[in-house]
Amino acid sequence: MRIPRLFVLSTALLGVVLVGSPASAERAVTTYSGEGDTVLRVTATAKPGIVKIRHGGEGYFSVWTLKPNGKEDDLLASTGDPYAGTVAYNTSSSNRTAALKISAEGAWSVQLLPLSKARYWAITSKGRGDDVLRLTKTSTGFHTLRIRHTGDGYFSVWTLTSSGRTHDLLVSHAGPYKGSVPLPSGTRYVTIKANGAWSMVRK
Repeated sequence: MRIPRLFVLSTALLGVVLVGSPASAERAVTTYSGEGDTVLRVTATAKPGIVKIRHGGEGYFSVWTLKPNGKEDDLLASTGDPYAGTVAYNTSSSNRTAALKISAEGAWSVQLLPLSKARYWAITSKGRGDDVLRLTKTSTGFHTLRIRHTGDGYFSVWTLTSSGRTHDLLVSHAGPYKGSVPLPSGTRYVTIKANGAWSMVRK
């Protein structure tokens, strides 16, 4: 039986990262790293945020958010391959995260950050795998997105509001994808679920 090992690399308590004052939340970054199955307890929060996740093992790997009652809520990552990606959590008003449940065969790390730390979304954005992108300001008027995905797995693109709540599903497709879709007014963030390379161009 593998004995989980857990390390915490931080200059601030996790509660500060998730529910502290706006100034401290912007500065604080907490990274957990370990090996094997682990439950990471956090200060319960409904505030949206992002998690940067890494896993170097070859076996099955998953990360769930847990509610305050211990029940599984959102599946953030699930794969049988090494994983590196950024995902958003607490994007629904019904979400309240009190812990992360990690199932892993090898070494992993998770880094919790405010949603405002998502990667800047330029006119053209490219990446590989799961990611969260941030506009400098909430979109207005009529715009479109030209989107491509080269992976052979499930691919989806969701928009989020300025408060980090789910807005619209733009793409839901299995396999390679190429198309143009409207960018809804009121979009501030975009979450991407992908197993291959992707690109998005705003017009």
